[in-house]
Amino acid sequence: MPKDKKDKKVATKEKVDKKEKSAKKKEASKKEDKKALKKEKAAAETKKDKKKTKDALKKDKKKTKDAPKKEEKKAPKKEKAAAKVAPKETSPKQEEKKPIATKKEEVKPAVADKEEKPKATKKEEAPKTAPKKQPKEEKVEEEKQEVLPNYDHIKLFNKWSYNEIEIMDPGLKAYISLRPVIIPHTGGRYAHRRFKKAEMPIVERLVNKLMKTKKGTGKKVRMIKAVRIAFEIINLQTGKNPLQVLIDAIQKTSPREEVTRITYGGMAQLQSVDVAPMRRIDISLTNIVEGVYKKSFNNILSSEEILAKELIDASENKTSSFAVSKMQEIERVALSAR
Repeated sequence: MPKDKKDKKVATKEKVDKKEKSAKKKEASKKEDKKALKKEKAAAETKKDKKKTKDALKKDKKKTKDAPKKEEKKAPKKEKAAAKVAPKETSPKQEEKKPIATKKEEVKPAVADKEEKPKATKKEEAPKTAPKKQPKEEKVEEEKQEVLPNYDHIKLFNKWSYNEIEIMDPGLKAYISLRPVIIPHTGGRYAHRRFKKAEMPIVERLVNKLMKTKKGTGKKVRMIKAVRIAFEIINLQTGKNPLQVLIDAIQKTSPREEVTRITYGGMAQLQSVDVAPMRRIDISLTNIVEGVYKKSFNNILSSEEILAKELIDASENKTSSFAVSKMQEIERVALSAR
């Protein structure tokens, strides 16, 4: 093996190591900042609690001071009321009337009890049926919650989450599958079935396109590893989720119009035609992979770094990307053949 190639590989490894070290330092600094903020919040909460306790003690002291004054003011009023009531109890006329009043009072509640008894039974019967319906509704709600699956914990390569990923193009939304998968290898589940590739995870479709190159035929695990390293480089350079960068690159590089050949008699003529959404995704992925394959010859950079650069340029709609320039060329020819 020549020395130049060895030097190139050593240089690329040193670059990747430097990037990883810088990323680790940034993460450590972020963790320290979070700890400092938590300590400040805890100190502020303790100060607030101390103030509240002091205010509560002050209020209690004021109440204890005001309580004896109020009792002294109320005492003479009660004594006056007792003096007024005392002579009325001694009067002989009232003593004679009291037993009559008690008899009437005894008769009235007896009648009232007879009338109120059936009403009380009706009211008691009503709540017995009501609580029986509530647990049934609660059981149904619990069953519904158990049936619904939750895939938030599944991440691509146990790193990149599928949440908060946006597909802005409404035509491609139904054909870009974001079904959460840890490793993009479904084992040919969607092969030999018409239109089933729309359900295949979009990262696996990129891996399968990379396998079509001369040196990558049949080496799927190797291509998965290359995509994983390329995604890490994208995150280091842009700070974005690499899944979002891939989807943006597909949207920017998929042609909306292309050309077909129509023959009238013996004359051939080009005619512009709208492109189907599934074909748009196929064309964009093939152009991205073709650009990576062409740029990898006579280049210091590794294939993973070239793939990452191609996806970043395509997502930003730069003409330095092979896929963007190819899409513009296809649409320019179609515009002239309308």
